[in-house]
Amino acid sequence: MVFLSLAQIDLPPLPQLALDAYPPAAREAVSRAHQIATARPTDAEAVGTLARVLHAWDQWGAAHDTYVRAQALAPRAFEWQYLDGLALQRLARHAEAAGHFDEALQRSPGYLPARVKLAESLLESGSLDRAEPLFEALRREPASEPAAELGLGRIAAAKGQHGAAVTHLERAVALFPEWGAAYYALALSYRALGRREDAQRALERNAQYGPIWPAQNDSVFATVTALRDDAQTNLQRGLKLADAGDLAGAIAAHEAALARDPSIAQAHVNLISLYGRTQDWARAEQHYRAVVAIGFNLDEAHYDYGVLLGLQERWGPAAEAYRQAIAINPRHALAHNNLGQILERDRRFDEAAAAYRQAVDSQPAFRLGRFNLGRMLLALGRTDEAIVELEKLIQPRDAEVPRYLFALATAHVRAGHRAEGIKWATDAKQLALEHGQRELAAAIERDLARLK
Repeated sequence: MVFLSLAQIDLPPLPQLALDAYPPAAREAVSRAHQIATARPTDAEAVGTLARVLHAWDQWGAAHDTYVRAQALAPRAFEWQYLDGLALQRLARHAEAAGHFDEALQRSPGYLPARVKLAESLLESGSLDRAEPLFEALRREPASEPAAELGLGRIAAAKGQHGAAVTHLERAVALFPEWGAAYYALALSYRALGRREDAQRALERNAQYGPIWPAQNDSVFATVTALRDDAQTNLQRGLKLADAGDLAGAIAAHEAALARDPSIAQAHVNLISLYGRTQDWARAEQHYRAVVAIGFNLDEAHYDYGVLLGLQERWGPAAEAYRQAIAINPRHALAHNNLGQILERDRRFDEAAAAYRQAVDSQPAFRLGRFNLGRMLLALGRTDEAIVELEKLIQPRDAEVPRYLFALATAHVRAGHRAEGIKWATDAKQLALEHGQRELAAAIERDLARLK
């Protein structure tokens, strides 16, 4: 029997790299990995590391070519198949990506991110009948349920089943309320059903949240992202850690970004909030002063500083900070809302109502702002106006809605519409129970008992 050495096997070549065209930070990292892979061309780990570095620096075509060589050198390895699938997804070669995810799952069937990526690639490549049962299975996993609901919603929409699509997509945004892509898909299905106002609100949410996507723990892809250490990558890493609730990690990543580029105003802005959440008031104020000195992102800096002052119950300076944010960005809905809350604390109800109205006019999909406006109109005895505003909050029927419906019921009762008030209060109680809000349900039940 004759055994062939690796040198005799027809291996895919390492890619030719135009290193001079790369940014300096990328050039240094890629050049170092390329030298090692060139010196050890039959070492799967050396070749795979080059592929990972190229992937980290968004060189997806060259990364794919290098992953192919790593797969030839280590055909039983999971990571090269899986990471190649991710690179192919970024190249919009979804059918090929699905093939690699299939291969990866043969080696590690339980790896959840690979299961999600396979279903998504099949959906993108038009293989709906194969993608659908995969998404159905993913619904049973809490970590993948949001992605599964979005996938099933898109499949239902592609089949013209927009009622079912809305059910899935509303569940997706209930699970992750800042999911821009899910709101866009929801808007399309609302529009297909003739629900134009709902579609407009969903499009506004899409514009508000943009590319925000629910994070998923992917330890294999983390070996790629860890290889890139420039300022913007550290900033993005810090944002993801903050979303995951890791405040210490988020602060460290933001500080690392500023160590590489102290002029990143957004990093300073984010650190105002992050240090505020840890009650490190002095450091938060340092970063606020740094943003003011840089002169960019000032509306967000003033707003976050107002929140910081509010956490310390320094209401007067907080109100002034919100006014500064509004002076720079008159459509800053959150600043208008928070200013309204301070005015409400001071019992300046007419001014508070005006601030809440400006919040809603600036961002019509801002539900908390509209709820506050409805409450304040009730406090001012303007019940008919309150009903008009609160009726706009009855959809979607998520965990926020029970208190909105309760306020609507109160408004109807004060307007003399007793039967209508009982109807909405009963609906609010049932929905509160469905969402596990037992204290709210009990409060509604007490009010119902007095009405009946």
